[in-house]
Amino acid sequence: MKKQTMAIIALVIAQIFWGASYLMSDFALQTFPAATLVSIRISIAAIVLGIVGLASKQLQKIELKDWKYFLLASFAEPFIYFLCEAESLNHVSPTIASVMLSFIPLLTPVFAFFVLREKVTLMNILGIVISVVGVLMIILDGGKLSADVIGILLLFVGVIASIVYTLVLRKIPEKYNTLTVVFFMFCTSLLFFVPTMLVREMSQVVAIDWTVKTTWDAFGAIVGLALSASCIAFLFFSYGVRTIGPTRANVFNNIQPGVTAILAWVIGAVALYQTATQGMIDKSFFACVKEAAPEWIMLMGIVVVVAGMFISQMNVKQQLLKFKVIMLSKIIKEDSIVQSRRFIDNANKILLTGHISPDGDSLGATLGLYHLLKQLGKDVTVMVPNRYPSFFNWMPGIDKVFIMEENKTEAVKIIKESDVIFCIDYNTLDRVNGMKPLIEQSKAKKVMIDHHLDPNINCDVVISHPEISSASELVFRFMCRMGFYQEVSLESAECIYTGMMTDTGGFTYNSNNPEIYIIIKALLEKGVDKDAIYNKVFHTYSEDRLRLLGYCLNKMEIIPECNAAIIVLTQEELHRFNYKVGDTEGIVNMPLQIENVNKSVLVREDKTQIKLSFRSQGDVAVNIMAEQFGGGGHKNAAGGESTQSMAETLDKLRRVLINA
Repeated sequence: MKKQTMAIIALVIAQIFWGASYLMSDFALQTFPAATLVSIRISIAAIVLGIVGLASKQLQKIELKDWKYFLLASFAEPFIYFLCEAESLNHVSPTIASVMLSFIPLLTPVFAFFVLREKVTLMNILGIVISVVGVLMIILDGGKLSADVIGILLLFVGVIASIVYTLVLRKIPEKYNTLTVVFFMFCTSLLFFVPTMLVREMSQVVAIDWTVKTTWDAFGAIVGLALSASCIAFLFFSYGVRTIGPTRANVFNNIQPGVTAILAWVIGAVALYQTATQGMIDKSFFACVKEAAPEWIMLMGIVVVVAGMFISQMNVKQQLLKFKVIMLSKIIKEDSIVQSRRFIDNANKILLTGHISPDGDSLGATLGLYHLLKQLGKDVTVMVPNRYPSFFNWMPGIDKVFIMEENKTEAVKIIKESDVIFCIDYNTLDRVNGMKPLIEQSKAKKVMIDHHLDPNINCDVVISHPEISSASELVFRFMCRMGFYQEVSLESAECIYTGMMTDTGGFTYNSNNPEIYIIIKALLEKGVDKDAIYNKVFHTYSEDRLRLLGYCLNKMEIIPECNAAIIVLTQEELHRFNYKVGDTEGIVNMPLQIENVNKSVLVREDKTQIKLSFRSQGDVAVNIMAEQFGGGGHKNAAGGESTQSMAETLDKLRRVLINA
């Protein structure tokens, strides 16, 4: 069974448990007072989650400065929320309680607007109005209130408490995992529940008759609540969130009122039928079902409330954009997506590798996928052969990138322990230097995601599309095809955008495909600030880099007969300008601003070889020229290498340019 299908099943089961919890609470309240019921339920749940947390080593230590948030949040929920929920069931039906409490996700955006200044959309407001109409249909009978006013007020207080809890929860640092937050929330809430029980309900607790079966039945219902609604449902819901993401998972909360109503209907019908079989009344099973059914107007009210909740979560523009993203050309084969997803689902450790001298596209593609896989709960590492330019230091997750040449022993260990290795933005293992033999020998499943011509790596899955402008664009398409568009975070989007921007020269070449701009719009909707990214990449150069640029333009050679420009930098010249990795980035593009120059080559001398970077405009294919130097690339952007002397290399380059 697919992991996503299992997640959906888990989410539905969680909602069934939560929907049934109102009925179980209603039954237990016939014997136990509200604070006592919740105290027992929370205690059992805390013990179980504590055991699970210790066994799995997931419980974390809470820092002293964060305890104020835990205390405030636990006072709002579980304390006020659960107490109001339990007390309200003495006054209203479980169905009405479930429907009223469904207002929590509706009203949260409104409170967030006033407290956190978060934007409230028209769809939020429309959804609230529709749901209010639905609630009125449920609680009003012929223009009169059919539900107890006290019960309605208690539920409203519960709604407010839950919203306060949600807002305070956002203040709790993200370093604490969900299990830790819920466990300590349960524990701290007992500081409020137990005194309330002792002061308010002690006489009732003492008077409980433990010799009768009904008491133990009610206690069993509380245990069931603790295990099902507070433990199992939580674990199932957490699994669902980690698998398909919080946004899609939260939609399942909308089915709770319907679950409660249906269960109440079924239980009522069964009770009537049992009475009929005992000869107390003369009714068929179907007659009992009909009699137990809620009034049609109440059923319609439930439908309207659920519809309002769905509408409140809708964003028409987002949905249209999502549709456009989904409808992007499906260039990646379905079997490649299925196989890659299977590798990811079954992997314990995943390694994302990039090429030597990592550029913006290499870092953007690997880090973009890194953030998504981390969000899915995977153990992921990004590894590159050597250090990247300093102007990429701002990228989210860049501090997690492992540089092989700085710790070769640990690199060997990481590669050996990996279950899946992604080869991203390179088409041959020659481009990963010392990582090459380790990747070749690794028994891990291998997936290539690349946009260069002639892929030459033995991989289990090869996703190679030279027609795509950047590896980052290809990774975005890959993530969306796996069904994770909604889960793409801002951090992932920023990395993807950086890769797309840098590998197209700020969208000045290899960027005529209209679908590129659908992707850009989608990334902007995720919160990407494209102007800020441009400034961070292109406006943070050192004084030495600018002086080097001036020097390059001054010594630039123009070859009029072939409309070409050549810039040469020797080791001595680089040293003179305190060269650092990335200082020559973009210089090769400068000569293309000259009228009639449609080809530009930067020739840079390294310690062991000479690097050649080719750029062109229009229909001039420099990748063919780069092949003469053992390289390749794209039509307008390519690279090659030479082990000959500088004089021999330049002589050969001029011949290639003239004969092109």
